[in-house]
Amino acid sequence: MKRINLSLPVIALLALAGCQSAPVVVSEPIKTFSISPECIEYTLQADNEMIIGFTPVYFEVNSDKSYNKLDTHMSCVATYLAKNSDKELNVQGFTDDKGTVKYNKALAQRRADGLVEFLRSLGTSTEQLISTTKVIEDNGVKLTSSERSKTRRVNFSITNKSS
Repeated sequence: MKRINLSLPVIALLALAGCQSAPVVVSEPIKTFSISPECIEYTLQADNEMIIGFTPVYFEVNSDKSYNKLDTHMSCVATYLAKNSDKELNVQGFTDDKGTVKYNKALAQRRADGLVEFLRSLGTSTEQLISTTKVIEDNGVKLTSSERSKTRRVNFSITNKSS
């Protein structure tokens, strides 16, 4: 009995030839936008809509002053909102677990409100901005210094504008 040794390229060509009769499905092109990649943490494509996750802004301990220079980042967010007037931005301030709930809630609100004002100064419509807070309470779990620094932030979430 004689053995036939088919090489991988021949097998691949045969496999592809068998697939030629299958219909080709062309999907809708993904929306594109010109936004600085430095301010984007993630993008998701869902139901023909691009969902943008802007990079959070981090803050120093007991402060509403950011670690980072905000000009480029906030300009990026403002540009996106200007091009998408049907969207709202929820600016949500967070604190770590140190301090009283009352103090932390006020600090988180100052952080969120400060960035809302920054966006307004860049021309963002007030109707597109929502400011909220999230206070992380001391529940007995000890966070590390690094974990705390990640909770002292403002997150941005895009939603469709409510009517």
